[in-house]
Amino acid sequence: MSQVTIYLDSAAEAAARQAAARAKLSLSRWFAQFAEAEKSKLSRDRDGFWAEIDRLRAPEDDQLLDALLDPRTRQAGLNQDRPLAAFD
Repeated sequence: MSQVTIYLDSAAEAAARQAAARAKLSLSRWFAQFAEAEKSKLSRDRDGFWAEIDRLRAPEDDQLLDALLDPRTRQAGLNQDRPLAAFD
């Protein structure tokens, strides 16, 4: 377990001590729970972000990606000459 040194003004320290007392926790444990809650929030925010991207992505995007990744699609037409009209 790591140790952390923080510097707070007296009003912030008093507020933290009161919050810890209300929660019936030591000041150290209160800060640890605060840090854990922030870590969880970041994880939820990240998961929510990717869920929103998935929700907004059109189904056609998946079909296009599947076609791009399919070797049969990527190689389709490689051995075919273009008609001369295409070069006019």
